[in-house]
Amino acid sequence: MPDRPDMAAALAAPPLTNLIRAGGEMFAWNDPAVRENALLTHLILGLGGPGRTVLVAGPHPDGVVAALTAGGAEVTWVLRSLGDAERAARTHPAITVLAGAFGKADLTGGYDLVVAADGIRRLNSAEGDQLPSGELLERLAGAVRPGGALLLMHDNQLGVHHTVSLDPGRRLRDDTAWYSADEPSADYPAARAQLTARLADAGLAVGMAYAAFPEPSAPAVLIGGDVLGDVSSPLRPWIRSVLTQAYTTAFRARPVLSDPRKLISRALRAGAEDTVAGGWLVVAYAPGESGPSGSRHEVLVGDVRGVYTIEAGGPRMLAPQSGRTEAPGLRHAGFVPLAAGYQLEERLFELCAVADVRQLRREITRYEAWLSAGPAGGSRMLADLSDIVIAEDGPAVLSARWEPVEPVSVQVALVRAVWQFAVRLITWGRPHPWPITASAADLAAILVGMAGRSLADEDLRAAIDLQMVIDSAEFDLKPSEQQTHRLALLAVQPGTAPVDVAGYEELVEALWRQRYQASHLLAMMEWNEQLIRSRDTALSKMDWELQLLRRGWGARGLMLAKRAYKMVRK
Repeated sequence: MPDRPDMAAALAAPPLTNLIRAGGEMFAWNDPAVRENALLTHLILGLGGPGRTVLVAGPHPDGVVAALTAGGAEVTWVLRSLGDAERAARTHPAITVLAGAFGKADLTGGYDLVVAADGIRRLNSAEGDQLPSGELLERLAGAVRPGGALLLMHDNQLGVHHTVSLDPGRRLRDDTAWYSADEPSADYPAARAQLTARLADAGLAVGMAYAAFPEPSAPAVLIGGDVLGDVSSPLRPWIRSVLTQAYTTAFRARPVLSDPRKLISRALRAGAEDTVAGGWLVVAYAPGESGPSGSRHEVLVGDVRGVYTIEAGGPRMLAPQSGRTEAPGLRHAGFVPLAAGYQLEERLFELCAVADVRQLRREITRYEAWLSAGPAGGSRMLADLSDIVIAEDGPAVLSARWEPVEPVSVQVALVRAVWQFAVRLITWGRPHPWPITASAADLAAILVGMAGRSLADEDLRAAIDLQMVIDSAEFDLKPSEQQTHRLALLAVQPGTAPVDVAGYEELVEALWRQRYQASHLLAMMEWNEQLIRSRDTALSKMDWELQLLRRGWGARGLMLAKRAYKMVRK
């Protein structure tokens, strides 16, 4: 058989002088590629710098290694897969690549920065002894020279992403699941306090510890410091908004046991978000003369606009997103000052649950007046009701990613916002004071009517088209996916499952609502049939009596007597 092109190219390639085989390398194995993450890249580059030695432990995005090298750092990369190590050595000729198990790698001398943003799970190799979690953490901490830093992402086995996971047969189907993630070793840190205590025992001082959401492999929100677990923080509504968007983006079209947004919202109310976070990102330092310590912020967010933080005055951009163009008809929204108050959507949910129609009308009327008073092209025209906060001086935009390039009419903006709220009322199974058979369009017409406006079919079509533009920009929908998504939005009826996150619990709830409506329809049909049957029986009996009375002279006499009796009474 002729050689395969990749084998022939490998044989013809020059020898790799920057590749060192440490032992225990996995030959017929390739770890899945790690996605680029702007948030992690920003933190790692903030700790790196010219002339600093950096150890990258485990699989990481190529962009991080390339950025560290371009910044003047001396990079060493440890990979357990021989194929991945050879590819990394060819792609980055200026770095040193160690192929093999992390426990066998020669890390003498220490490094100014040790990066383990992929965690410790993929540091062990199948070709040799499996080091316990405690020893892996000790080796990571021991690789940091005095004054150096360790950046470690640690997976939380109690995280929401594990709790809602619905992937049967994964261990038999996925080669990367050759270890049991559900049964960690006894020394595996199961809480952030345990992780920081383990690093402190290893001689490191924890500088910052973040709770990472929604998943440790692709964090979009980092929360630390005094904000973490503080239910009285004025940042709470803003954090709930960005976490909801992060989980929507991460779990869209992924089968899960239950909608993770419900769980994280309950955790935020209880101040327990640290317990159910996807993972913990820890930055620890070894005693000594420290180098670059990076920026310290209590909250960090990475989205389509870039990496930014939230402060007392509002969000502040740290690193704009590069390499992404703005969507057709939309541009990235700017940041607005932080306003304290309550979320409009949560308030409307509460009013619908208690059937307080009068207060519901007041809230929607105030929202419509606020829309009408503002500019036609601002971010308020595209902000969801969950992105609106009711402050002391009225509604304000809490968090919005997009704003329109061309002006949007108040009617279309109002219809889109209340229609989206109606969709969530139905698909999330929320109680409301209207009939259970009301569709999203019916509920939107009722809500728009509360603001003193009417809802026409063309207004609803324009609102759904605007929502399609936003969703296409947010989730990079292809033309075929856009058409499917449009049809799903137009077909939201009682019993419709959520159109973004496909939770098994929500699907069961939707199925129950469908059966509930079907049972009502069957009961109504049976009642109508019984009513018609009883009336047919009564009419048949009366007809039989009339026919009997009309046949004989006696019956005719009775009929004449009956008529005479009626005439006498008159």
